[in-house]
Amino acid sequence: MASLPLPSVAARAERLLSEALRGQDRLDGRIDLGEPRFIAATYSWDHAEMMVLYQLLRERGWMVRMMDQGPKAGITAEGYMAADELAAERGRSEEVFVAMSFSSAMTSAYETGLQVGIERAGYAPVRVDRTEHVNRIDDEIVARIRRSAFVVADFTEQKSGVYFEAGFALGLNLPVIWNCRKDDIYNLHFDVRQYNCIVWKDENDLARRLQLRIEATVGRGPRATEM
Repeated sequence: MASLPLPSVAARAERLLSEALRGQDRLDGRIDLGEPRFIAATYSWDHAEMMVLYQLLRERGWMVRMMDQGPKAGITAEGYMAADELAAERGRSEEVFVAMSFSSAMTSAYETGLQVGIERAGYAPVRVDRTEHVNRIDDEIVARIRRSAFVVADFTEQKSGVYFEAGFALGLNLPVIWNCRKDDIYNLHFDVRQYNCIVWKDENDLARRLQLRIEATVGRGPRATEM
């Protein structure tokens, strides 16, 4: 896959805000922007570049510099409200990106399993090979993941692209629902085995369990009232 395009500067600044919220147990908590996680979360080359994004958040009034305990930052009331609005905007998305093997052997797993489970939960599944577009395929994958409410990843047949797409979604703080057919579960990479994976035996089992998992962890989707 070719090198991926960076998110916009505004999107990277918003990712800094989201990362700053992680682990905060007080509204007036102090945030050490020297932690390496902020560089990774914002796709920055180094601390200096990440601080440019921090300055943008300060100019928006979403973060402030707090000097009482060293050069640390804090999130303002406006910042908390902006974070809530960003989360709500993503929550209104009805699209769900499906990462899976596109082999013909998996067609039934998608059409009578993954697709059915997602639609019954009130969302619209998106499989990039069934989407009309004029972009490079890697650009389209990234764009679709970014505007999805969450990602459903099925690791049956162990395709490297599925691992990448699930990891990319995690980097965006998107929920990922993990799936693998029972006869392939022992081939799952050890980094993924730590997650609560739906181990399905047939398409009907997959559809039922996926719907329940979505509704229990993400909630019913925008299309639920239409069904």
